[in-house]
Amino acid sequence: MPSFNKGSYTTYSNKIGLYSNSQQGFISQSPDVVLNFPYKDCVLEGGMTKEDAKRDERFLNVKIDKGDIDTLFDPKVLTNFEYIDGSGEKAITANDDLEFFDENGELKQNLLIKGNNLIALHTLKEKLAGKVKLIYIDPPYNTGNDGFNYNDSFNHSAWLTFMQSRLVVARKVLKSDGLIAVQCDDNEQAYLKVLMDEIFGRDNFINTIIPVMNPRGRQESAYPIAKSHEYIHVYSLIPSNATMYQVDKRNVEKGEENAYRLLSLRKSGNASRRIDRPNMYFPIFYNEENGTISVTKTSNNDVEILPIKTVDNSEGRWRWSRDNVAANSNLLTVKLNSSGRYDVYVKDYFAKDGETRGVKLNSFIKDPDIINDRAKEHLSSMFGRDVFSYPKSEFLLKRLIELATKDNDIVLDFCLGSGTTAAVAHKMRRRWIGIEQMDYIETIAKERLKKVIAGEQGGISKSVNWQGGGSFVYMELKKYNQEYVDQINAATNMTELEEVYKKMYQNAFLKFWFDKKTFERDERFRSMDLNTRKQALIGILDENQLYLNYADMDDAKYHVSDNERALTK
Repeated sequence: MPSFNKGSYTTYSNKIGLYSNSQQGFISQSPDVVLNFPYKDCVLEGGMTKEDAKRDERFLNVKIDKGDIDTLFDPKVLTNFEYIDGSGEKAITANDDLEFFDENGELKQNLLIKGNNLIALHTLKEKLAGKVKLIYIDPPYNTGNDGFNYNDSFNHSAWLTFMQSRLVVARKVLKSDGLIAVQCDDNEQAYLKVLMDEIFGRDNFINTIIPVMNPRGRQESAYPIAKSHEYIHVYSLIPSNATMYQVDKRNVEKGEENAYRLLSLRKSGNASRRIDRPNMYFPIFYNEENGTISVTKTSNNDVEILPIKTVDNSEGRWRWSRDNVAANSNLLTVKLNSSGRYDVYVKDYFAKDGETRGVKLNSFIKDPDIINDRAKEHLSSMFGRDVFSYPKSEFLLKRLIELATKDNDIVLDFCLGSGTTAAVAHKMRRRWIGIEQMDYIETIAKERLKKVIAGEQGGISKSVNWQGGGSFVYMELKKYNQEYVDQINAATNMTELEEVYKKMYQNAFLKFWFDKKTFERDERFRSMDLNTRKQALIGILDENQLYLNYADMDDAKYHVSDNERALTK
C-alpha cells in the first residue's frame, strides 16, 4: 500500500517511465519487455541479386526450422578468388604466396565478397570474432522502391527480421572497443533504434548522427514538410571501452580553406581577411640541396623565392624563423591576393608536429560535400555515366572512419552498394571488408575500387593526399542450388528450361517431398507457360542449399577444385 506521509504528494517514485503494477517496477528494467513483431522468431535469408526481381522468401522459425537454420549458417565454400592491385587483376592459386592472416590471426588483406550478406557473415564470424573496429551499413530503407521488395502484409516486420538476423551476427565480429553505425531514414529509424537497443543494449547507445543529405528536401511526402536528413544510430559493445577519436578539423569548418589561419611573413604584420578563393592556394616547398624555400605558382613550375617582398620591394621578415618555415613547410600554404602579392597561411587543422588537429564530431552534419547530388556526381564522373541512384558521400564516411578507427583497423560494410565505405577506408589506409549480394558488385563496386587503386582523385582523395596503391582480394560464395536458379531465370524457351531441369534432377538438392513422377504428371505443371514453369522449378529446389557448405566440399559430386578447397581453408 502506498504511504501518504506528510510532505509526500505522490504515490509514484521520482522517475518517468512505463510501470507495471504486477512486476512492481519500470518495464524498461524487465527482461520480459522486448520489441515484439511478427516473424521475430524467424530468420529471413534475403537472397535477391537484382533489385527489380522479387523473391518469395522463407521465414525460417528458430525452433521449428532449427536444422535448416543451422545448415544455412554453416560456413560456405569460397570461389573465384582474384588479387587486384595496381598491375591489374589475376586469379589466385593455392601456390601463390598470399597470406590472409598473420601469425596472430589478424587479417592482412582487404576483402571484397560477393554473396548473401547473412551467409557471408556467418562464414566469416569465427575468423573475425571481436576483430572489426567499425561496422557501417546503409541497408535498404524499406521505402517501397529501394530494393527491399518483400511487399506482403508484414512488410515492416519482414524488414525488422531481415535486420535482426544480420545485426545479431554483426555483433559477434565487433571489437570490444569498436562502433557500429547504421544509417536509415524515417521509414524505419525509430524501430531500428529500439531493435538495436535490444541487440546491443540500450545503455550501449552512443548517439544518433543527423546528416543533411538533401538540403532542398525530397518532395514525395504527403505533408508540407520536405525530407532533408537521415539518421545514423551509433552503438558500442561497452561505451566505457569504446575508443573514439576527434575528427579532422577540415571536415567541420565548411571545407578545407576555412581551416587556414593567416600567418603573415610581411613587415606590415598580421593582416587577416576572408579566404574566398581556395583554388588560388599554392604549396610551399623547401629544397634541402640549395636551401631555398619556394612556391610553385603554375603548372609550368614558375618559382617565387621566399620570404615575400613587401610593398617597397624590400625583403619581408620571417615571422617564423627561416629554419622553422623550412622544417614545417608542409604546414604552410600560400594564397595570391588581389594586389598580386602572396599571403602565407598556416594550415590550422594541423598541429606543429604534423598530426591532424581534431575536433569533436557534431551529431548534426550540414555540409555541402555530403549531399546526395554531389556523391552521385562524383560516382558518375568516375564512370562517365550515372551508375547508382543514391551513393553515399565519401566525406560522410571519412568522418565516421576518423571517429572510430586508426590506420590498419578493420572497417566492415556488409551492405556495400556502390563501394563508398571500402573506397574511403582504402584511401585512409584502413583494412576493409565489403560484402554485397547484388550483381552490381562486379560492375560498380569492384570497378570503383580498381580506380581507387589507380589513384582516382574524386571524393576525399585530395584531403587525405591519396595517390593510389594498395590491393584487395575478390571472392564469391560458391553457388550450388543458386546456379540452377540462375540457369532457370536465364532460360529463354522450354527446351532450355528442360535441359536445366534434367541437370537439377541429377545433381541439385531438391525439396524432401519432391517426387519426379508425380510432379511431371501434374497437368498444372504441363500446362504452365514459360515464366510460371520457371517459378515451379525454382520451388522444388532446396533453398537452404543455395550455396555449398564448407563441410561438403570434400564430396566429389560437388566438383570443388583443389584450388577452391585450399583457398577456402
